Amino acid sequence: MQIDIEKIKDAQHILIVTDRVSFANASVLYSCMLSLHKKVSLQNREALNTNLSFLPWFDKSRQNRPSTADYIIEVDTETLGLYAFLLENNFKINQKMATALYTGLLMRYDNFMSNQCDGKVFALVSELLKLNANKPLCHEYLLHRVPLGLMRLKERLLKSLLLKDDARLAVVSICDDDLRSTNTKMLDAFNIMREFLTIVHVEKVTLIKSDENSKIIKEI
Repeated sequence: MQIDIEKIKDAQHILIVTDRVSFANASVLYSCMLSLHKKVSLQNREALNTNLSFLPWFDKSRQNRPSTADYIIEVDTETLGLYAFLLENNFKINQKMATALYTGLLMRYDNFMSNQCDGKVFALVSELLKLNANKPLCHEYLLHRVPLGLMRLKERLLKSLLLKDDARLAVVSICDDDLRSTNTKMLDAFNIMREFLTIVHVEKVTLIKSDENSKIIKEI
């Protein structure tokens, strides 16, 4: 994520562009721009997950792009880099921003189970909790509330599940209609794949596209 503080200062109208996986960081930036008394808009490239509705400014995000924006920030999922930007530019992190940053980390590092989750991540978690990040609220919405569409997609993937190589390999198939009819994205299927790794004996999960000659989409 490239953020130029000087361009922010000079801008008349700032546009923050996000998607469903980077919205937590976008929420933080939106708060930052407001603290500078800037006109700011929030654009989402795709429909946002409703389980992010607890975050600040969720209801401010629109899919249309304002024509008057003279500085655009494309947000990504790198919460560590965003936190460094806040410190470098002396932004005060309030509870809502701390909660959004914690959410960004939780999503970026697969509920802190990712192999990329290291001491730097947990050090930042500790700092955010000191800033009163609302951990119970994040966990309630992200870990305990599942969109209906995601449950429907999981049901379809479970029905397609085949165990091979003495149950060490789980093969699941998906097609465009599965995503369209459940109003989900391929990223949701990837997340469900990780759950299948918890099946006894399963060491590898392969996702294939049934409507593309069983093309392998992802392996974990």
